[in-house]
Order: sequence, then C-alpha cells, then structure tokens
Amino acid sequence: MTEPATLAGLTLVIPEKSDPERDSVAAAWSAAGGEVSRLGRFWEPPSYDPAKVRVYGNDTFALVLAQKLGLDLISPADDLLVQLPQQALQRSVTLLPLSMAMTSPFPAFLKPAAPKLFKASVYASPNDLDVETRGLEPDTPVLHSEIVHFACEIRCFVWRGEILDAALYEGDGALEDGLKFARQLAHSEHLPATCVIDIGYIPQRGWATIEANAAWGAGLNGCRAEKVLPCIEAATRQVATDS
Repeated sequence: MTEPATLAGLTLVIPEKSDPERDSVAAAWSAAGGEVSRLGRFWEPPSYDPAKVRVYGNDTFALVLAQKLGLDLISPADDLLVQLPQQALQRSVTLLPLSMAMTSPFPAFLKPAAPKLFKASVYASPNDLDVETRGLEPDTPVLHSEIVHFACEIRCFVWRGEILDAALYEGDGALEDGLKFARQLAHSEHLPATCVIDIGYIPQRGWATIEANAAWGAGLNGCRAEKVLPCIEAATRQVATDS
C-alpha cells in the first residue's frame, strides 16, 4: 500500500468551492505531505507540472483540467456492468443504443453508459425516457437494467485489487458480509487499478455490483479520506508522449 510520505511533492487540485468530503480529502492529503491547490477558474488553470499534479472533483472540473493540463484520468469502462459475470450482478443488465431502449420492456431502470448524459432512474414509459433524453443521438449507449431493490448499499475504494476502505451508506446490512463479496470483485480483470465500486444486497438473491465510479470524482460516502488517498493519487496520470 502507498505510504503517506509518497505524496510529498504532489499537488492535489480541487474545486475552490468548499465541500465537506473534498475538504476531508484535502486535509488528509496535506497531512500526508502533499500540497493542495483550490482552483476557481479551472478552464484557465495556472501552470502545473503534469507529472506532479493530481485531480479530485466533479466531472466537469476534472475532465476540463485533464484536457488543459495533459492528464489521463483513470476510470472504469462505461460498459463495465455488462462485462461482469451474472453472479456479480444478480439481475439482468444489457447495453443498448438509445433507439432500442425506447422499444425495450418498461418500466425499467435506465442509465447512460457514459456518466451524466441523462438522469439514471426508473422510467415508466418510452415517453418518459424520450423527454429526459431529448437531443441525444439514437446510438447513445444506454444500460437497461431489471428493477431490483437493494436492502443496503456499500461504497468501496479499490486499489490494485485491495479494498482500502468501505462504508455502508444506505439501508441496513452487515458490512463484513458485503466485504467478502467486494474483495472477490476487486480482483476482477475488468476493473482498472484504481476505482470505486458500489455494491448492494438484493433480498432473496445476494450481494451484487451496483456500479463503478472513478476515484478522481467519487464522494467518500462514509469512507475515511486518509485510507483512500492511494486510490485518488493513482487516478491521475500524465499523458504518455512518444519519445
């Protein structure tokens, strides 16, 4: 596991606006020997050494900074859920173009494969989906999922196949039972070296993967900032250049 001292010389860039979770990450980063830079006009960033800068913030903030500074942000594949085996999902999940999702069975839980294109939700009818996705191209990838109830939900920060920290953030359940499943999932070849996975318990079925998120943008949801710094540090890399 990365030792806190390895953060010396690294600058974590976060949004200027205060946020309790980001503030916790910033405090932990500073305590581990790193520098923290709070940025307002992120679309016009100052000069940073791309080899020594790391990013933590919302999608727009992080993605714009990455483009401006020549950074790679490590994220799970958009179609990760359909790559996982059925026993890791415990429900039907398919990847469809938006045009086919419009003719799929309703109601259904639908979410964009690429984050934030439209609201992830249970849609009762094609008309509801049409209203929400108006303006998107017909071939926009959509994840179509069977509707299930999660009795509890757990957030896990994963780094190199290990769970660095986990917390129950919704419902009631046994954290340790969930961690047994999460530790197996963390070794999946489909996960990047660093990411955040949410798992949940479906009554009468078992533990299942809810979704995976990028460590550079995921909230703590009860996890301890000082425990998950290796995930956040590893989620930003300088764009490789040909020599």
